[in-house]
Amino acid sequence: MHIQPLRYSPSVSPQKNVSNAEFAQVNNATQTSTPVSTDTITLSRDAKQLAANAQKSAEKPAEMPALRDNIETLVELKHAKMKYQVIADMTNIATGTSQGISAPTAYYLSHKEDARAMTVNHLAQQQQVNTMQIYAETSKNINEWA
Repeated sequence: MHIQPLRYSPSVSPQKNVSNAEFAQVNNATQTSTPVSTDTITLSRDAKQLAANAQKSAEKPAEMPALRDNIETLVELKHAKMKYQVIADMTNIATGTSQGISAPTAYYLSHKEDARAMTVNHLAQQQQVNTMQIYAETSKNINEWA
């Protein structure tokens, strides 16, 4: 497609002043000469149903009570999980199989003076028992050598 520069256009020249009436005639001729498309589009039944569903869902906002219930359920679930973690850590400390404590347990112990004192006492007793067992084992090995 080749586009001619404005100076070669026969309808408008730079030297000629175009009146409003002539401009309107040229403009109307341009607008009416645009071909009208006769193509048709057929939508399937599924497409119509999807469009209707999309409009229905756009019209109905999410209900806040259902969202609030879901949030409350999530909070309860998180609370139960943290409580379980604290109980599991405390059980591991009591049985001597503790490899450390989790963040919820640390938070719990930092806010519960009596639980912290009991935990420290229990860990001190476990350390004393471990020290005595090592002493007994070492003494046994020394007695066997003699």
